[in-house]
Amino acid sequence: MYVYNLTVVVSNEIFELWFNWLKTDYIPKVEASKKINNTRIFKVLNTPSDVTFALHHETQHPQDLLDFITKDIPHFQMLSHNLFGEKALMFGTELKEIFL
Repeated sequence: MYVYNLTVVVSNEIFELWFNWLKTDYIPKVEASKKINNTRIFKVLNTPSDVTFALHHETQHPQDLLDFITKDIPHFQMLSHNLFGEKALMFGTELKEIFL
């Protein structure tokens, strides 16, 4: 499995607005892209101030992940920046599941 981990640090000030955007706009558009099989949302527990989430976008195909990262993620980052500015910061990491 291939995963794009998108970490988002959200200011407490805009958390409710951002979380609503995540549920009503971001996730439906990710699902509509058909490039990602599953999106899992994790709250990072060891952050002292703002709220931090790790969004795992999962797919079985590396090309789908690459297409998502190069074509979709820049659009989502721009939307987030336009809506929330510096109060919702995003950075991503590409992951591949390893079996031992």
